[in-house]
Amino acid sequence: MEVSKIYRIIVKTNLTMFVQTQKRICNSISVYFAILLFSSILIFPHAVKAQLYNKELANKYDLSIPPPSEKLDPAPKWLQKADMFTRGNGIWKDYKFILKDTLITRIVRRREQYKSLQVTEQYPVETINSFDGSLVKGVALISHVPHSKKVFEEAHKQGFKVIPYLHFTDIHTNYADQDVFLFQHPEILVVDKNGKWVHIPMDGTERLFRFLTCANSPSYWKLSLAYVKKMMEWGADGIFIDNVGERVSCYGPKFNGTRNPEFPPYVHEHLFPDTTENYAWDRMLQTIRALVKSYGEEKIIVLNSGIGTPLQKNGDCCMWESFIYSWAWEGRHHTWEDVKKKARNNAWYTNAGRRITAMSYLDRSRKGVKEDAFWAFSAARLVDFVWWTTLNGTGAEVLYRAHMGKGVEPLTEAHKIAYRIFENGIIVLNDSDKEQSIELILPARFRAKHLVNLFNNQVVKVTKGTVKVAVAGKTARVYTIPEKLMQ
Repeated sequence: MEVSKIYRIIVKTNLTMFVQTQKRICNSISVYFAILLFSSILIFPHAVKAQLYNKELANKYDLSIPPPSEKLDPAPKWLQKADMFTRGNGIWKDYKFILKDTLITRIVRRREQYKSLQVTEQYPVETINSFDGSLVKGVALISHVPHSKKVFEEAHKQGFKVIPYLHFTDIHTNYADQDVFLFQHPEILVVDKNGKWVHIPMDGTERLFRFLTCANSPSYWKLSLAYVKKMMEWGADGIFIDNVGERVSCYGPKFNGTRNPEFPPYVHEHLFPDTTENYAWDRMLQTIRALVKSYGEEKIIVLNSGIGTPLQKNGDCCMWESFIYSWAWEGRHHTWEDVKKKARNNAWYTNAGRRITAMSYLDRSRKGVKEDAFWAFSAARLVDFVWWTTLNGTGAEVLYRAHMGKGVEPLTEAHKIAYRIFENGIIVLNDSDKEQSIELILPARFRAKHLVNLFNNQVVKVTKGTVKVAVAGKTARVYTIPEKLMQ
């Protein structure tokens, strides 16, 4: 056979195989993208098409709903620089939370009849006599503060930013919850397929004194936004929103007209009639965010947690609760590898200028609680998380003032020793089982002649631009420039 003919056969065969291969690849890609698109519609319907809200209902309840947004603007500069958050334990002097008797109108059962009567319900009142921030001097933010204008004012006088704890997934039945009496607003509750209200599930039980609220209810939107506005008008630096996660489906509109003698006639309405409770919740969080930011871009929203969900974008900061240490277990739980993995998974978020706050519950009765504190602080700061805890009584209170600044070099690891050089110091974490020494070459801009080991207050010399430290196995140490050089 002629060589040219053989050549043509080979080319034709290869071309046919190439075309068939490309068809198979294209088909596979088509199937892949079809699956991806279908999954997106099921899981993230707003990523495909924004759902329309009922404009008549929005006008009826005087709601201004911003357009949906996936934009990820950076958090305020002060939050980007934060090392630590804390809660208000031990800061408030003579703090009182009381339930004040309040007359409201309810329909109640009296023997054989239901009548509209004035009954005594209770309204929470929070008071303090003074605020002493000396115990937590140095923290960037105090959360879960009393809902009190005086608290906000006193905190600001002492240089603290403060935010109150809020929740929008459920409502208490035995008092006015965030200014809402349940018996005045039954239309805000989630209704299941059987027309029943739904108790909040916790710890495998149903909490009978707390009912789930409907994030699609325009009435609940109005009540919730009014309370957020109240906190912001009082001077809060933002808000903390708990229990940010998937919502239970609500079938309330299907049961309108059902007679309920305990309440006057009411109608359960849905602001977004053609979509899910999760979508409505996302839009509600976006609207709350817009309201908070209307008081200044320096105001923030902290979410618990939203991490790994489409809701994450609605927070300037999202909480990783029970970071390494928790009330639910003894000792360490998450490993150093777990921490790094979480950081990698959230790089898209933190690289945009948002923050993850890692919240640890420290057990003060543990003999090694001080070591626990230094390990958790170091693990969080090495990956640019904001650490959150209460240090009072741990022996590690000095960490409140450990302002590390920006990382001037990336996280480095060798032989299970992780370290990072910051503007104001060094953090070293030894994940091995034995003590290790390490000599670090400091950048030229690092001009300090010595550092302070915050764990034991010992001075560590810097010699010819290098520093040598020894760290015991499974411990972490924080070395900072003396405070006078950091100011």
